[in-house]
Amino acid sequence: MCLSSKYPDAVPVEDITSVTVVDALMQIFSRMGFPKVLQLDQGSSFTSALSTTFLEKFGIKVVHSSVYHPQSNPIERFHRTVKRVLKVLCLESGSDWEQAIIYPALFALRTVTHESIGFTPAELVHGKNLRKPLTLLYEKWLDVEETEGEPVTEYVFSLINRMKRCQELAISKMEECQQKNKTWYDKKPVKREFRIGDLVLIFATFKSNKLSLHWTGPGTILRKLSETNYVVQLPGEKTTSKVYHVNMLKPYYKRPEEVNFLISDLEGENDEEQMEIPCVDSNPNILNLKRCFKITAKVQI
Repeated sequence: MCLSSKYPDAVPVEDITSVTVVDALMQIFSRMGFPKVLQLDQGSSFTSALSTTFLEKFGIKVVHSSVYHPQSNPIERFHRTVKRVLKVLCLESGSDWEQAIIYPALFALRTVTHESIGFTPAELVHGKNLRKPLTLLYEKWLDVEETEGEPVTEYVFSLINRMKRCQELAISKMEECQQKNKTWYDKKPVKREFRIGDLVLIFATFKSNKLSLHWTGPGTILRKLSETNYVVQLPGEKTTSKVYHVNMLKPYYKRPEEVNFLISDLEGENDEEQMEIPCVDSNPNILNLKRCFKITAKVQI
């Protein structure tokens, strides 16, 4: 997905091996061109030697998002939207869902106005809105006649001016939306900062059952990449380290070992008297406070 225009694209695949991923990326690049920067997660299909070499050959800079932190990768929100659409419609299409659903779903997402930019993704990419079924119905009802188009030169210049104006409005709308989201996110900020060598607990994203611990560790901070990303050495794995967002970490405090001693100074008392409970009178509902104070005075802690 293009982060500027929010223009989505998808290719249905049977697996996510490196070869399959490279082929899918090549299909998208053949339609949209080769990007300068590509943001990916840290999946093995994106960090393999084949994928890395493929992207380097075409001069594409790769930016990896933090582990288990979908907020740092906007494509995750698009995945959630696509999954919701597929979940509703795939049962009606049977085994040919990739042909009957995925492309109509992409068409709908490309032609709907995006809240953060104020335009449809197709309008920012192609310079005009695509003809939709409602457009066809509107033309049929009104019996719109085709008019002779303007000269090519005038059309090109008008298209350039229109796209430039749309770009300016989209940037303004995006900045407004970002400020709105930032204000909401910063209502209860908790600043965390770690130094190299600090012990931290890591949020457990996968739990085997409901009683599993929410935090694992402790891990060790190896390197600080930025204000929000840290390289953490996982517990029990000296050769393995991962990049975690600061929201996934919290300080680890080792509990102090406390030993309590009880020293009794009851001399001259037999075992039978030590075993009895002197504070209880014959009536179990009445306490003999005088005997309680006497026994307590003989005990030193």
